[in-house]
Amino acid sequence: MESVNPTIESLRPGESYNDLFSAKNGIIILLCILLLLSFLGINLLNILGNIVQTFVNIFGPLVTQILSIFGYTTGTLLNISADVAGDTAKTGIDIAEGSIQSIGNILRDASQGHVNEQSKSGLDNALNKVSETKPPQQPKPDTSENPIQNPIATNKTGWCLVGEYKGRRGCIEVSEQDKCLSGQVYPSQKMCLNPVLTPNVPYRPIPPQQPIYESGAFFTGMQPPQPMPPPPQ
Repeated sequence: MESVNPTIESLRPGESYNDLFSAKNGIIILLCILLLLSFLGINLLNILGNIVQTFVNIFGPLVTQILSIFGYTTGTLLNISADVAGDTAKTGIDIAEGSIQSIGNILRDASQGHVNEQSKSGLDNALNKVSETKPPQQPKPDTSENPIQNPIATNKTGWCLVGEYKGRRGCIEVSEQDKCLSGQVYPSQKMCLNPVLTPNVPYRPIPPQQPIYESGAFFTGMQPPQPMPPPPQ
């Protein structure tokens, strides 16, 4: 005779715990509690609604006052900014100025009912003081004495070769308006004294000039000129 061994399923403690506190069972338990409280004459939803309404009654006016002040200030600032922008550029800003002022008026009108007169007057005074700025200065014509009006060429200077004596060259500083008789103008004194440094400018020696006799010139080592012979008869 075959022996039948009954199979006994083992129950795990974790599985029964999870089944007991599942979401489905939680909803059922909550509904049962609400049903029991309703039989006892206790309405939790009504109690929660009263609590929320109490908070609204306490903090509602404060929040409304803050939002109204913010809206009134924003509308006033929009109107002031539109006026300033419209006065600065009158030609193409008129339409934009009217649109911005319409938005500012809407914000002001919607917020005036919740802002008291004292706060409103204080805001208006503060915003008007901010808007009082100096008018833009009109441009004035520039004068010819201004250094900006001078051409760039007037500031350019050069060095003119004036002569040579015993192999030494003499140079003076000249401007664009001055005339260099030798025709040799160098950008710097060093190049003028040493023409080898300026390959772009050809070296042209100045021919020696005859000395002119002046009174007292013999004291400097110069001899007076010889008298001219009389013309033949």
